[in-house]
Amino acid sequence: MSLPVDTTEDLESIFEELEDSSPEEDGEEFELVLTITPQQLLDASTLSTLLDSVAPYRLLFILSCELDRQPSDEIMNLLSAYRVSFQSNNQLQLALNNKHAMGQYLYYTDLPVCHIQGDGDEKQMRAKIERLAEINTRTLLICKDAESEALGKIRTIAEILGY
Repeated sequence: MSLPVDTTEDLESIFEELEDSSPEEDGEEFELVLTITPQQLLDASTLSTLLDSVAPYRLLFILSCELDRQPSDEIMNLLSAYRVSFQSNNQLQLALNNKHAMGQYLYYTDLPVCHIQGDGDEKQMRAKIERLAEINTRTLLICKDAESEALGKIRTIAEILGY
């Protein structure tokens, strides 16, 4: 599940449910991704305020952002206690795990998160999933602007491929 960090959803109840659940219960692991906009990464004070309400739950989610430029050292220090994943068209100098796939640079602490457009035919979707699996079989895929039918196809393709 992916939500903006400043969502109007009740994150407190989502975090409580995550704390109470066990991945073994349904056989699937659930990862919550909170997205940050590049603008929110420009100012440490603004970012700190955004993160204040979620900080106690920082191990229950991954902060993700599609970056267009290098975050400042101050921002990276602020995020050092969080699980993060960044995606960029540009190569950045970040002290994180990193991979290059589909023309994108992925930087992450724990699991890579890749944001893609959710359109395309089954052949294109399969190729994207196969390229992402080369990075890490647990790469989290966020499909932007995808219809539920496209999401269903992506899930089916990933399951068929064993991911």
